[in-house]
Amino acid sequence: MGTRQPFIVSLAEAYDYPTELLGNKARNLSLCIREGFHVPSGFIISAESYRVFTGHNDLQQRIDLELYRKSFSSMRWEEIWDVALRIRSFFLKAIVPAALEKEIMSYASKWPSGTKFAVRSSAAAEDSASASFAGIHESYLHVTPDQLIETVKLVWASLWSDRSLLYRDEKKLDSRHSTMPVLIQVMEPSSISGLAFSADPSSGQQDVIILEVISGSLDLLVDNIEEPERIKLKKDSGRILNPSGESTTSLMANDALEALRLKILALEKIFGKPVDIEWTGVDEAFTVLQVRPITGLNSKPEDERAWYLTLTPGKNSLLALTERVEKELIPKLIEEVGQFVSEGPFPEDNGLFSERLEQRGQSYRRWKKTYRDDFIPFAHGIRTFGTYYNDLIKPDDPYEFILLLKTEDLMAGKRNRQLQELGEVLSKNKALKNKVSHFLAGQDKVDTNQFLEKIKTETAGGAGFAFAFEKLLTEQMNIYYEKVSLADNPCSLLQNVLALSGDPLKKEKEAGDPAKYQTLEKAYLEKAGPGKQTEALNWLRIGRLSWKLRDDDNILLGKLENQLYLYLKEGLNRLFKDGLVTDLPEQIQLDDWPVVLESLQKQKKYNPPAIKAPAQEEKSAALKPRQLVGHPSSKGLVTGKARVIHSVDDFKDVVAGEILVFDAVQPQITFIIPLAAGIVERRGGMLVHSSIIARELNIPAVNGVSRATELIETGDLLTLNGDLGLVIIGEPEFKLEQADLLLN
Repeated sequence: MGTRQPFIVSLAEAYDYPTELLGNKARNLSLCIREGFHVPSGFIISAESYRVFTGHNDLQQRIDLELYRKSFSSMRWEEIWDVALRIRSFFLKAIVPAALEKEIMSYASKWPSGTKFAVRSSAAAEDSASASFAGIHESYLHVTPDQLIETVKLVWASLWSDRSLLYRDEKKLDSRHSTMPVLIQVMEPSSISGLAFSADPSSGQQDVIILEVISGSLDLLVDNIEEPERIKLKKDSGRILNPSGESTTSLMANDALEALRLKILALEKIFGKPVDIEWTGVDEAFTVLQVRPITGLNSKPEDERAWYLTLTPGKNSLLALTERVEKELIPKLIEEVGQFVSEGPFPEDNGLFSERLEQRGQSYRRWKKTYRDDFIPFAHGIRTFGTYYNDLIKPDDPYEFILLLKTEDLMAGKRNRQLQELGEVLSKNKALKNKVSHFLAGQDKVDTNQFLEKIKTETAGGAGFAFAFEKLLTEQMNIYYEKVSLADNPCSLLQNVLALSGDPLKKEKEAGDPAKYQTLEKAYLEKAGPGKQTEALNWLRIGRLSWKLRDDDNILLGKLENQLYLYLKEGLNRLFKDGLVTDLPEQIQLDDWPVVLESLQKQKKYNPPAIKAPAQEEKSAALKPRQLVGHPSSKGLVTGKARVIHSVDDFKDVVAGEILVFDAVQPQITFIIPLAAGIVERRGGMLVHSSIIARELNIPAVNGVSRATELIETGDLLTLNGDLGLVIIGEPEFKLEQADLLLN
């Protein structure tokens, strides 16, 4: 039997051990110690410790269950985050074996009482010459000895974070062979810190040194709390190359800057290539915190993973964005939409009409950019709060934090309740319901507007219903979605209201159960304690506003887009009347507004772009799968007929009690969900809109089902298991299959 590899190794001795045991970060620093550089003292919890911990808690099987539920290449960002959150929850609730915990704490006790530590990842793939993966895994600063074990578990869990999983192939991640050594070092305060690059990482220029310098500890720079002073030096002479032409800096004297340059060159020589250095202190106090070769992540131009990694800003960035979103962006968007709506009918004058079209187009362009730059990153505040909550509370349900968020009403929720109230009016007024049913059956040969005018005078209670329906249509359905306005087909909406009049009605709960969320909030703040009360409240504020925004921004932008859509539609009609458009397009592309505007202003021909219909694969009954696997998003078991929703045109055919199958559910269309017995969606994630509303309505849902709208046909008998994430097509035929569906 071979000798057990060590659980713990001193940082000073780490260079004598293989990278697989301690990781590149630790070995790089150990090499710096050998070459005479000052490095904060510390130790490494080895890869062997990680293996013992995961084996003790049977974590490999749990990780595999999450990773191999479906093809990883077909997962969306939100599904990857869900997988990472559930794995993180496993690690948080796992127990460190007593012998290992004792050895860690015994080693940490070598330093004086009151010592605080930096706890950092040191995975084998990090800080290597081929790929640095900097910032992929977690690091924690100012950790006290009593926090050490729980913090180590968080660093171990970050091996399976959403960031890490995005680079799963490059890192060759698998549960049997992947490990996470952890580097623990004593915190050393300093009056000056920074980052140094012995080549320009953005341009690849080799003859310069790039510095980012701040006063205070380095975490102020890394966490974007302090804005650094940026300095560019000529590598061979030390001459400052800043655009301003200044030959001095505000934070460092010239002699200190020269000493720093020489240290950087010495480190580059040791590693034999340009290096990225985290440092603190100057002159004799110069301390190396981290050093690694400068590498890129080799991203392809079309690869959006690097963009995704920017969507998890820190607390201070999110707080600043919270202020901007809440007090500036949302009020401004609401005001802009309101201003456009208040302008009333289209002006007859073509000049004024073109001016208003351009205003709407420019507004659409600005807000489209704001959506990507601000709203999407801010929406990740929900996830950041969820991670903070789970780290603090360690709940059995990793999604318990959602209950704390639903304290404010959403715009889509208000609209949905208005629809349900109209359905209740019909359920209580049989004569009115019969009149609506008669009209929708096509037996009353008038259009919807004429019909509404008729029932105002011909049916008891008809006037109130008609006015409420018209208000709903003009105030809530003036939304652009899938290249049409939801208000374009009032007959379809009336059909949905009729379907909602069935008994019993599913009703969305109010914005959370006040008693339940108040109890949870109290427990959350008590767990944070007096020292972290402000931090906990800030995260809760971020989470709640982010929750509201991720729904409301789609509604507001849909209303803004609808204004542009209406003007484009009218503009095309005017071009058609003038003979400048041969055939009116079936679908209107919002991004074509500058071309339409130019045609109106210059009275030139406009040729609408050809829209190629997506290729439809022929379906074969022989190839229809029996079982589809997705992610469990709302608990429960239900059997019913499928209704596949390809577009809003399909809404009119929905019958209460069907299982609705979507490609993606957006807040603009959640008003149809109360009719469903269950939901299947191609798009995945526990925080997508179908998951949220399905849990609100207590109906089973499975999402993340690849090719759901292709493999399922309207009329198919489906059985959904929202606990396991399974969809069975057809009657369950075997006892084993039925047992699988009922398994909890």
